[in-house]
Amino acid sequence: MEQKSKSLEELQEFGQPSEKQDTERGQKKEPLAGREVLVRFCYFPAACLFSEIVLRLCIYRGFPEGTTAAMLQALAAGCVFTLLTLCFPVTLNRIFCYLGLTGIALYANIQLLYFTVFQRFFSFRLMSVGTDVFEFKQQIFSTMAARWYGILLLLVPLLFRILLDAAGYGFQSLYKGTMLYPLGATLLLKLCFLGVIFAGRSAAYSGWELYVHDWEATLGTQKLGFFTSAGMDIKEILFGREGDDLEEVLLTGRPVTPFVQEEVTPVPSVPGDEMGSGEITGEITPTAVPTPPVFHELYDFAKLAEQESNKEIKTLHTYFSGLSPEKENEYTGKFAGYNLILLTAEAFSPLAVDKELTPTLYKLTHSGFVFENFYTPLWYTSTSDGEYVACTGLLPDGANSMTRSAKNDMRFAFGNQFAAIGYQTLAYHNHKYSYYSRDKSHPNLGYTYKGIGNGLLLPSTCWPRSDLEMMEVTVPEYIDREPFHIYYMTVSGHMEYTFTDNTMANRNRGVVEDLPYSEPAKAYLACNYELEKALTYLLERLEAEGIAEHTVIALSADHYPYGLEKQYIDELAGHEVEENFELYKNYFILWSAGMEEKITIEKYCSGLDIAPTLANLFGLPYDSRLYAGSDILSDQEGLVIFDNKSFITDRVAYNAVTGTATPLNGATVTEEYLEGKKREVKQKFAMSKGILVNDYFSYLPK
Repeated sequence: MEQKSKSLEELQEFGQPSEKQDTERGQKKEPLAGREVLVRFCYFPAACLFSEIVLRLCIYRGFPEGTTAAMLQALAAGCVFTLLTLCFPVTLNRIFCYLGLTGIALYANIQLLYFTVFQRFFSFRLMSVGTDVFEFKQQIFSTMAARWYGILLLLVPLLFRILLDAAGYGFQSLYKGTMLYPLGATLLLKLCFLGVIFAGRSAAYSGWELYVHDWEATLGTQKLGFFTSAGMDIKEILFGREGDDLEEVLLTGRPVTPFVQEEVTPVPSVPGDEMGSGEITGEITPTAVPTPPVFHELYDFAKLAEQESNKEIKTLHTYFSGLSPEKENEYTGKFAGYNLILLTAEAFSPLAVDKELTPTLYKLTHSGFVFENFYTPLWYTSTSDGEYVACTGLLPDGANSMTRSAKNDMRFAFGNQFAAIGYQTLAYHNHKYSYYSRDKSHPNLGYTYKGIGNGLLLPSTCWPRSDLEMMEVTVPEYIDREPFHIYYMTVSGHMEYTFTDNTMANRNRGVVEDLPYSEPAKAYLACNYELEKALTYLLERLEAEGIAEHTVIALSADHYPYGLEKQYIDELAGHEVEENFELYKNYFILWSAGMEEKITIEKYCSGLDIAPTLANLFGLPYDSRLYAGSDILSDQEGLVIFDNKSFITDRVAYNAVTGTATPLNGATVTEEYLEGKKREVKQKFAMSKGILVNDYFSYLPK
């Protein structure tokens, strides 16, 4: 007891205000009790730690890898907040304290609600995009109702501080020297944090690598915590993402040798005479000389690197010079001169396809090109990033990649590519035209763009809007003006999946009423039935105009239906869906009425491969090395990349969160192969980022 009393006395002594310090009324301050000083120093660290724990329990349902580092960062963040509430006048101390606690509670609740809806974390950078969160107020309210317990728990630190304030634990100013204590604690905790993540630096995608070299929000938040994520987010807003060393990522650990076209050795004219110098005797059997391969290349990157002074651009040139371009194949130019209708379908998935219920979708997904192992990963900015990946063949860089590309040279986007060869290029979206700033990005992709508010007039003013009505209004604008390339971003399949809050689900309720599913599952099917009707109408018009046989329809989803709770996804699938990979398996429709036979492709592929695949099929001029994806129809090994750097190849499925590799199809996977693929994935992220951040295409000769 004596020791405890002595400690409180010491704490009370060093925390007391100077006799020269006055209260706001000009009176000498009363000494603070030791427990009051303890509250002043420990409250914010405890509040931040509590918030981190609650978020981990609500989102991860436990304490995954990285919890220790996350807690150290939470405590350090709390010490920083404490510094702002010690030595100012009483009123300012109180204001800073409540602003800090309110900010923590607000940020934590936003993260909880945002992740619940989008399965991704909120970024402050999303606030700069042309979005209106209040358009989805019904979803927000329903999510708040579902997460009420988490919301209340995250408000506890703020509410409890109000109670302490009422009980007399106030905000008197302390000695300025007392700021050394939280400052010292911050530095100590930061050193401990760095020590913990440094100790685990050898692991793939370690906390150290994420923090120092290659931040990625989804994996980084798990391994380093929500307060680290907030700090990294703010840092990127203030200083951008240009600071990463492209040279280290792209050129370290791999030999860089300029690509040289392989030479074809002539076949000896005389059988058995390998050098072709022997005497010719007997009959000569004509032997065909193989045709030299033609590559998808446009640029001499080695020469460009020699001439470039900009370090980042030179690094990218050098990286591309060491890659081998893809060869042309039997499908090159198969659709040259055809019309192309490219669609990104909101929340489309195999769950929405049924032979009896949706015969058009079933025909499109089971004839033409059929991709057995196609995936649609979920990216940071969900729908917008899904569009970006499909339209550019590049990986998104954090948030808002499509919006940020609006200021760049996007010469290889399909709108620009097809416009250059005389096609009319139009884009449509049946939602607010400026949402995700599409009014800036899509014209830069080469399209004349219309949405709700800038020229697309639909008969129904509802939420979500009708895909069928969009088709009925827009198809007459281009169908008799060949050749054309049209891009659609649909919206009818958008959550929320109820019959009361989703007009499309309610409109098609009769179609699904008798199905043996729960209401959310039936509502999802019902709103996607509007896409079925839209595509049915489109095919009928193409047939009526006599152009279906030389028109290609390509359709992929922006993301899986994350607005449908997992239990209902399992219900529609008929089994428990595996969450790391299977959840993202999807259809890629690539179909033309002129295709006589189905072509089945078993290679593992994703939305990242759509752009190079279509470019090859339509015979467009492109350099395959400039895509992060590859032509699915080429001889390249399949590679599906996920936003947390997990990946699937034709040989292995690698989970970056758990660090586990699962061989596929009986393949033998060596450590060398696995490490090589990890490096390749990391480089594809880095090169995609380098292209976007540095406006790389503008440095290429035209």
